[in-house]
Amino acid sequence: MSSEDPTQNLPGERETKPTLEAVIHRIDRLGALVLERLSAIEKTQVVLQDSFVKMDVRLDRIESEVKQTHSELYTLRADFKEFRAHFKEPA
Repeated sequence: MSSEDPTQNLPGERETKPTLEAVIHRIDRLGALVLERLSAIEKTQVVLQDSFVKMDVRLDRIESEVKQTHSELYTLRADFKEFRAHFKEPA
């Protein structure tokens, strides 16, 4: 019996190294592409968050305007009732 490793210097060993390097290279490229796309998604998320904040401010302004208009409507209704009551009173 020999003490040498029987798997040493197998004929296919040299042939697999370029294949493994190609696979590793493809995995690296894929990783870089994934990171690039994640970065783009994060940038889009920041833009969307900014848009939502601006929309929130606009909605708050609209709500304020609606409340003010509603208040003015009640004031006009009260004035109109007072005006009608003034003409219903006998002179």
